[in-house]
Amino acid sequence: MNDLFLTNYTEISFLDKIKDSLRKCESFSFSVSFIKKAGLVLLEREIKEALDRGVKGRIITSTYQNFTDINSLRVFLKWMSEYENFECHLDFECFGDDGFHSKGYLFEYDNSVEFILGSTNITRFALLKNIEWDLVVNCGKDSDVYCNALREFEYLWSSTLELSSERISIYSSKIS
Repeated sequence: MNDLFLTNYTEISFLDKIKDSLRKCESFSFSVSFIKKAGLVLLEREIKEALDRGVKGRIITSTYQNFTDINSLRVFLKWMSEYENFECHLDFECFGDDGFHSKGYLFEYDNSVEFILGSTNITRFALLKNIEWDLVVNCGKDSDVYCNALREFEYLWSSTLELSSERISIYSSKIS
């Protein structure tokens, strides 16, 4: 696997790459500030197929700027009840005034890892139309760059809250 630079107009788009990675990975961990149902539906089949294969999946998203929609959070909550191998955490003002704005997608394979860092959230426009830049890095599981990215993910994971129906309800009343 080679390192790649992705946009919505490169030969391989970000969306194509994420779908392909979900089809092949052994685990995935996403830290994505904004998720909209219209974007999630573009990845939903590949995520569910990965979870059906037993792939461990974790997603951190946020309520930053009240942009993530309730429908996406409900999908994640449903998956948490259906799949023992799926977890979702929510940055519900966990970092105070510091905005949660990360976009990182980590994939583990048998003998390697891949992570994608850039500007793309899981929204329909980000996945299909916007000018977005993302970099795919492939390396070994013990590489410094991956260990640092994984350490940051684990820090965010431990600093955020497990998604629950109560948190969805509180967030829903806040944005209504």
